Amino acid sequence: MTFNIHQQIFDRDGLPLEKKARQYQDDLMQLFEQSPEGQALWNEGIEPGWASMMMDFGIHYLSVTPPQMSPDNVRQILFDLFPRKVSASADEAPEIVRELQAFWNFLQREFHLENAAACLTVLDEKTARKLKKEMSDPANFGIAKSFVTMGMQRGFDMSSEEDINKWMATYNAEIAAGSGPRIPLPGERSENAQQFRNRLQSRTARDKRKKNRKRK
Repeated sequence: MTFNIHQQIFDRDGLPLEKKARQYQDDLMQLFEQSPEGQALWNEGIEPGWASMMMDFGIHYLSVTPPQMSPDNVRQILFDLFPRKVSASADEAPEIVRELQAFWNFLQREFHLENAAACLTVLDEKTARKLKKEMSDPANFGIAKSFVTMGMQRGFDMSSEEDINKWMATYNAEIAAGSGPRIPLPGERSENAQQFRNRLQSRTARDKRKKNRKRK
């Protein structure tokens, strides 16, 4: 497969062209899974998938593909989006980081991406520990993840549509009776991709102002 990793998949406003974006992710993941780095993961008992999620968050929330990602982008995806969006056990954090290490090594070897080495510096044991901490903190969860996590804690199989419906009925009944804890409301960090971009831009501007003040 001849794959152009630098291809344009965004419109003039930086929004993804969905069909092209999905094909981009699928083709790149296929190459990764077939690569020596991807095969090494399979041999370790890790089924690749986290790299696709990283790409998806980068495309839809940050308007970047892997060649455009910076170490800060990787941190934003790991410590902001993964804890809020990914309904997975915090114990999977080391596996997430391990797969992303393999993915960026693949990008560096196969496509000679100039940013790969810098992004790899983010992916170490310290990052895995921090990611585990962030993924286990309910204050970081979005509404959908909170709902799934609460259902799992109550013993419902949240991979089953039948159990999801049962948990939803149970939750609604408990809320109506005033006997159950509520899921955090939208003001507690539930936002769409554009709102997320705006918040990052605002935070980046604040960080730059702080750095400038320190230099004076």
